[in-house]
Amino acid sequence: MVGRSTTDVKCVKCKNVYEADVVDHIDLSEDRDLWRNLKAGKANRVQCPKCRKVQYLNRSLVINFEPENLIVVFDPAARKKVVRENHMKDYESVVGFNETLEEVGNETEFKIVTKKEQLKKLVADYVKAHG
Repeated sequence: MVGRSTTDVKCVKCKNVYEADVVDHIDLSEDRDLWRNLKAGKANRVQCPKCRKVQYLNRSLVINFEPENLIVVFDPAARKKVVRENHMKDYESVVGFNETLEEVGNETEFKIVTKKEQLKKLVADYVKAHG
């Protein structure tokens, strides 16, 4: 199931501030309709209701590659060490929450990806294997 939320976006063209629906989490085994967007590098595409300018938000996105036992955080800002460390702490905090999650965490690979090209390749490989 897709995890979604709303966020305020400031248009890069007309400076209009508007609320947009964004994707926070994707499970590829369930959300097959989003494969194309991810493969094309078009995650979290928004359009200004005032001037119609399209932009892609640079925000983190968690992708669950099941049955590969791989969780990927795509975040262009994670090129900075402090951001990567925060993602690792968040993941360790979640999997350390209880025994079941800790067991799942021990069996799951966790990656942080900062470039769209890396994400596109991971998704393309997944689609070849499970499409």
